[in-house]
Formats: sequence, C-alpha cells, structure tokens
Amino acid sequence: MRHLRVPSAKTAFWVERCKENSWYELGSGVLPLGEERGIPLNDSAPQNGDDVWDGFIITEEVGTSKKTQHWTEHLPPSLLESNANKFPQSYEIQGDVLLIKIPEELENIESELAQAMLKQYPNVRIICHDEGVDGEFRIRNLRVLESRDGSTTTQTRIKEHGFFIHVDPSKTYFSGRLSEQRKMTHKAVLKFRERFQRPLTVFDPYAGVGPSMAYLYTDSDLTECAYVNDMNPETRDLLETNMNVFDKKRDSDGTYVVGTMDARLLTSSLPETRNMADVLLVNLPHDGVEHLPDLLPLLSNGQALLCGWSIIEKSETEAFMNALKAILHAGNRKIESDKLDIVKGFSATKSMVRYECILSSKTNR
Repeated sequence: MRHLRVPSAKTAFWVERCKENSWYELGSGVLPLGEERGIPLNDSAPQNGDDVWDGFIITEEVGTSKKTQHWTEHLPPSLLESNANKFPQSYEIQGDVLLIKIPEELENIESELAQAMLKQYPNVRIICHDEGVDGEFRIRNLRVLESRDGSTTTQTRIKEHGFFIHVDPSKTYFSGRLSEQRKMTHKAVLKFRERFQRPLTVFDPYAGVGPSMAYLYTDSDLTECAYVNDMNPETRDLLETNMNVFDKKRDSDGTYVVGTMDARLLTSSLPETRNMADVLLVNLPHDGVEHLPDLLPLLSNGQALLCGWSIIEKSETEAFMNALKAILHAGNRKIESDKLDIVKGFSATKSMVRYECILSSKTNR
C-alpha cells in the first residue's frame, strides 16, 4: 500500500489534509517509520512527485488495519463536516437487516449513509429506513436504501440465546430488546412447572412469530402442548416455520396449534380450548388488560400462571394492579400470588410493566 512519508511532527496536519481530499485509506492506520510516519493513501491520491505533497515522498509499505469505531468514519470528510451532529445515533439490526431512521434533512445523502453502514457491518445484507409503525398491527413501514447483493426481501433469521428465529420486520412485530423478558418468562414457567407431575399446556394468543416458544416449547419436560396465535395474517407463515423448527428440537413428541384469529374469539371458535391453559401469556401492552375477560376462560380450573405486559402511567401502578385484580375476581379467579415489575420506561410519563399471577378457579370445577 502507498504511504506518504512525513516527519512525525507533521503527521496530524497531513492526515487531516488527506482526509479532507478523500486520499486517506479508511480502515488503515498511520505507520511508524523511525522518525517519520507513513500515512496510508487510497487509489485516488495523486502520484509520487506531485506538487501537492510539498516534496514529501510516497513509498510502498505493508499497511496496518485500524478498526473503524463508527459507520460515519466511512463517509467523505466533506459530508462529515457539513452534517456534523445530524447523523442518527441509534439503529437496530435484525439478522442481516439494519433498521435506521434517517433524519429528513439527510435524505438527500441517504444512499451514501447506507453504503457507509454496509462497509462498517459486513454481516448486514440490507439497509432500511424505518418510517415508523403503521396500521392495526403496528408494523414498521420500511424503505430499502441499499442492498449488498441486490435483494430487497427483509425476511431474515436472528439468533437469540442459542435459538434461531425467522423474522420479517416489514410484515410482523419482533423486538430483540425483549429477549430478557422472554428469559424471565421461561424462568417463571420453569418454577411453576414444579407444582405439576406433567409437562404444561401453554397459550400465547399474541405470539408474533413465536420467539417465546423458542424457550418454552423446545423443552419437552416443560411443555407438552402449545397454542400460538397472532391476529396479523402476515405472521402465519413465519410462525409455522418457527414452530416447525422448535418442534424438531424436542426430545419427545409434542403438539402445537397455530392460529391467526382475534384472540378474544378463541374459546367461542375453538371450544376445546376452554380451561386448557396451564400458562397464559398476554403480550399485548396497549390492550391486553382489556382483552383479559375474554381470555380467562382459556385458563385451567386448577392452578394456572398468567404473565402479561402493559403500558401504564408511571404514577398508577397501584391503580393498575387493583384494576387487574378486579378483572381476575370478576372472571371467577382466585389469586394465589401476584407481582408487578417495571420493564422499562416507555415515555416521560409511562412505563412498560410485567405482571405475573398464579391463579385458580374459585369454584374449581
């Protein structure tokens, strides 16, 4: 690789000058050459002897790699200077799909930004601008910016705690940030299983693509039967694909049913589901509590575990729990234990919370 040899004292000046003119070989570091330093040059830099070098010479040296710290380091200096403090700082990677929100004032250079991201993240295949969620199912509205191989599909596969899960952020909801919540649910179900002499039946009426089942259904000793459902019809193919993968990981045969209906209609549409669930997951943070009266008939008449997530006002945790208990009592359920944990802040005034209750039927019939 060509390197411009300059005195050590002039290194900073010439590094800056080369970067300003897009002559610096990004990803390479400055070489120590005795009392001189070698500045790595790319193919666009002028040849040895050009007047721009002020008499300093260019020699061939074995370059060193320097890992870039941020994708913006792959941008030309002119773009860095003119757009300082405007670049988006957060993004999300699902499998080989990178999701990022490009500010409106940077849309004219969004292709250059996406190309820089592809250089920084070699395992990313496609860069998408996230325009926010749309519609009843709150699915992301994505626009493809750049693709490494020309493909435009956003279907991909993520790995979470050793499990592969097929997802498509343009069609279905999935959040890698909730992986710890799924682990917590697994631990809660494992502890609840100690009360039984058999594997459990688990209902996940708002399953999305089924990430919770990666933990629960793959364990033959933990779960024997799973009902997974999501009202979004786009979810079905991915949910069936994932459940088939999870089913093959079991040590013994299990049973699973995949549905795409309004979860509130489960017991009326499938009467056999009434009083079947040992475990019921209600992962519908905006409306889940309102759906509970229609979901409680799914619960076993014996002991049952209810795990749910809701978005509530930070100042109303006590009021929320009182309302939840009232719904459970009205549904003929006795509360053996309950707890509420704050998962994360949702906004300045709201939090996402996780509630966990062990219930039994008041009549036990």
